[in-house]
Amino acid sequence: MKSVLKWGSLCLVVYFIFLIVKLPAVHVLSKMQLPNGISVSGISGTIWNGNVQSAQAKGFPISDVNWSLSFFPLLLGEISTNIKAGDIRDVTQISVNGHVSFKGQHLKVENLLAYIPTNLAISLLPLPIPIEADGRFKVELNEVNYEAGCQTFTGKGQWLNANFTGVNGVIELGDFDADLSCQDGNVVLHVKQPNRFGLTAKATIPANLKFKINGRFKPEVSLPKEVHQAAQFFGKPDADGYYPIKF
Repeated sequence: MKSVLKWGSLCLVVYFIFLIVKLPAVHVLSKMQLPNGISVSGISGTIWNGNVQSAQAKGFPISDVNWSLSFFPLLLGEISTNIKAGDIRDVTQISVNGHVSFKGQHLKVENLLAYIPTNLAISLLPLPIPIEADGRFKVELNEVNYEAGCQTFTGKGQWLNANFTGVNGVIELGDFDADLSCQDGNVVLHVKQPNRFGLTAKATIPANLKFKINGRFKPEVSLPKEVHQAAQFFGKPDADGYYPIKF
């Protein structure tokens, strides 16, 4: 009798382990209350290794999201996962690859690389004139520690192959570089020279994403006349010929 109970208990344990290992992701995600502005569709795979065909995050479309969830951090109440999404070779897609972990409201990111099409990011900016821009934003995050505000945020950002369409065709601007950091609990993006636009700017991004941008720019003399004409929409230049940027 003891032998039967022993083997029966062992079978139940193995069965429950099998259920956990094979737990479909759709059964879990469909019952979760996702944060505001985030939605997913086309869920497949298991909760440990799953895929979402498409997702929306604060208005940004992301396709082919794959994750690999670690088991042991869950014992401490932490969700730790490697994420890969989009196609890095497709300039029209958002792509992400890196490690992300959550514990309550505590977010940590390590060695994350992301590419965002310029037209998607530009659409969020309250520009004084409509601009048709192209290229890709590249974001490299070395370490992020975010809990009730920005604690640690180290990395770099770039606008690669920056250009926009003018009256007489495409105007090439080259690359723009920026440093990422924390200040007073906010994420700070500091755009620095050299660049063809003569742009120096500081963007402060709080948790509610109601960011502020302060800076100035002075387009190269070699840039087309329409660039210098458009610059006047930002206000009057200072004594050194720089136009203000303030959003």
